[in-house]
Amino acid sequence: MNNTIILYDQKISSSKDLLVPFSDTGAILKFVSENNQPVIHFWVTPPTVILGMQDKRLNNLQAGLEMLSEKNYLFYLRNSGGLGVVTDAGILNFSIFLPDKDNLLIDDAYEKMFTVLKESFSLKIKTGEISTSYCPGTYDLSIDQKKFAGISQRRAGNAVAIMAYISVNGQQKDRSQLMKDFYEISNYPPKSGYPQIDIHSMENLDTLLGHNLSIEQAKQKILATIAKQYTISKEEFFIIQNSLPYQEAYNATLKDLIKRNQQILGEK
Repeated sequence: MNNTIILYDQKISSSKDLLVPFSDTGAILKFVSENNQPVIHFWVTPPTVILGMQDKRLNNLQAGLEMLSEKNYLFYLRNSGGLGVVTDAGILNFSIFLPDKDNLLIDDAYEKMFTVLKESFSLKIKTGEISTSYCPGTYDLSIDQKKFAGISQRRAGNAVAIMAYISVNGQQKDRSQLMKDFYEISNYPPKSGYPQIDIHSMENLDTLLGHNLSIEQAKQKILATIAKQYTISKEEFFIIQNSLPYQEAYNATLKDLIKRNQQILGEK
């Protein structure tokens, strides 16, 4: 077992970098698969709605996108399933990339992320779908039935990426209202699996814990938990990122993402 895990703490500074984290995800998956090397990835964005593939089927998606633009939210379509989520300066996106995926069942991978976040923040964290949240799923994370995070995963080659978006601080009810308005304006088909959002079903982690919590503090708590199992390397990722195999995988994923987004953004 490789006992070193490489940390990539990414900074997204402008709208032109919006596709970068998901392009990196494709490249990191390839690297982890080929090198049997675990990686963790943090990233935070400007105010953005990240749409899932299911959102392409909304009856009037363009009306929803125009509403997001009017409210000064950026948006793009990720290359994985599910529904839309909001990210901004109060949302921490966190991924764990692990090799040997064939020995890591889907539920076991979700449990790994759940365990890390429970040990990092609170033993009161539970899993289970919060059906009236945006992007509801079996591995929603909640405290006292208030969702603060959701988990997804992506598998490629011999690696798995377990990805969490964590509402650390900020205006969570405003995020929920934004997504509620988006789906209503986009005219989601009845009984179609799109969420009936209750803006009170989600809350920030800082509120649920009862104390101030910054993005940086949240990162440090997660890293302290990861450090119980791995030696964390903060220096190696730059070298990996500039290697030819990484750049080739990154560019291939980026090309696919641009093509997918042109399909919806080109219609505006």
